[in-house]
Amino acid sequence: MELERIIEDKLGKLRNELRNHKLYSALGSMEDIKVFMENHVFAVWDFMSLLKSIQIELTTVSVPWVPKENGKLARFINEIVHGEESDLNELGEAKSHFEMYKDSMAQIGADTTKIAAFIERIKQGDSIEIALDSVLLHPNVRSFVAYSFELIRTKKPHLIASSFTFGREDIIPDMFVELLKQADPHNEKYTKLSYYFERHIELDGDEHGPLSLEMMDELCNNDPEKWEEAMEVAQKSLACRIGLWDAIYEQLVQVNKLELA
Repeated sequence: MELERIIEDKLGKLRNELRNHKLYSALGSMEDIKVFMENHVFAVWDFMSLLKSIQIELTTVSVPWVPKENGKLARFINEIVHGEESDLNELGEAKSHFEMYKDSMAQIGADTTKIAAFIERIKQGDSIEIALDSVLLHPNVRSFVAYSFELIRTKKPHLIASSFTFGREDIIPDMFVELLKQADPHNEKYTKLSYYFERHIELDGDEHGPLSLEMMDELCNNDPEKWEEAMEVAQKSLACRIGLWDAIYEQLVQVNKLELA
């Protein structure tokens, strides 16, 4: 398929770099997973902002309602929003994946004060920049979120959707699953995190991944210029993801050095 060839040609190197990142081999304990989640939660949050911004562009979310030209695109994005914003957790409660992730952090004892303080600043009406500056984050974490909002402000669906579809590459390393099995072999202590991983993999592979690719195909619609722009965004988004992984790896190295000292 031509599209697959283009994607592999443009993104293959960065994807491989991400899949083979040294961060994965540095995850050796549940304490390491806590550090990972305390940083990664900001990416989980801004994923929802990318998603909702695409929904705003592709559907009508104002009153009086008027129909959008492309009902197929509206259906694509609404189906993804339904799963990401109001999925069912392990108890059958309707929650967003962000809330499920935050609940998982609380269950394993990860620190949620930074993300909670950040969300509170957003609720109070602060800009993204001010809210980011209000919490102490690694520069790479801040840059990751800032770039997402740079794309959102373009209001160009094919650019926002490119970061959403190609630039996230939210790989759940096998190490996570193995650590969870070792730390909680009977799935009694970390039920929320185990469920989140299972649900995340299921939705991304079976539903949201294919839908996102179809959405990109519709948005770019054989327009070489749009595809070129979309691939540039995907490359930068993946580079930002690698930067985020670098930041977490640095913190893990520092924490483990302190523990060994």
